[in-house]
Amino acid sequence: MLRLMIFAFTALILSAGSVLAQKSGTTEGGKTAKLTFSSIDIHNNGYFHLGDLELFVESVFRGMDHDDDGKITYGEFAAWDPGFLQVAGSEGRPEAYATATKILFSLWDLNGNGTINRNEMRRATTYDFTRADLDNDGVLTPAEFKNFSAILIFRAAIRPDL
Repeated sequence: MLRLMIFAFTALILSAGSVLAQKSGTTEGGKTAKLTFSSIDIHNNGYFHLGDLELFVESVFRGMDHDDDGKITYGEFAAWDPGFLQVAGSEGRPEAYATATKILFSLWDLNGNGTINRNEMRRATTYDFTRADLDNDGVLTPAEFKNFSAILIFRAAIRPDL
């Protein structure tokens, strides 16, 4: 179950890939987006609350923190890729993807010390949630989910034309 949650969070971060896949006429992107969203939407409401995201993020943090020291290094963060680098490669943009990964890590490393602890990850994803909640109703719908900062960053890196 933890591996599914880890995969799904990675898909959350990288679900710009779903947009890319949908633009090219495949259904894999739609499947990934649906899996990601349903993994966070644990009550099957068609939306999720911040609390749902926080539970999910905690599970992901444990999966990213390979040495269990309570913090994620850039190496741990960058190594955690379920294949999105392959999408970047097929688009001829692996360097842009690597840069996007560094940008996202820097945004989530709130104190700038080179690691992301649980509190920083929670605060950063809470901010991302709030920013993506366009109608300020306290939940994210699938449409709002596309406005998560991480998704926007990776989409801009891999397909700046979208």
